[in-house]
Amino acid sequence: MFNLYGNERLIEWKRFRDSIESCSDPLTRVAELWATAPFVNPYLDSKNPNEWPDPWHLVLDSKLDELAISLGMLYTIKLTQRFIDSNCEIHKSMLPNNLEPSFYLVVDQQHVMNYEPRIVHTIDVLDKVQTNTLWCCDQRL
Repeated sequence: MFNLYGNERLIEWKRFRDSIESCSDPLTRVAELWATAPFVNPYLDSKNPNEWPDPWHLVLDSKLDELAISLGMLYTIKLTQRFIDSNCEIHKSMLPNNLEPSFYLVVDQQHVMNYEPRIVHTIDVLDKVQTNTLWCCDQRL
């Protein structure tokens, strides 16, 4: 998907979202997709969620930092019927020996995405790190 441009990228993203409506492991598929996103140095301001891009601009933009990737995962699942009513949170953590914060997507207080690329963890993985909730979406986008 990320090697496409403009409307082609948006069309492929829609196809992908449609494909996870009935697959057996949708969150892993989302994690695998976003692990292929082009990565840049920190770009989005974690303190200003009102300035974060909407789903379509985020997917069209190639300025995807760790926060944008977590946000992209959130948009991908929340824009499906399967996860439309899921409670999603974006958490921030400063890990030891890291200069930049890490960002995680927590889904229904059960699953953690973006802790490691391509892997969906159970919520207990966050017992190992101190996090702050940056943003919560317990309703439809």
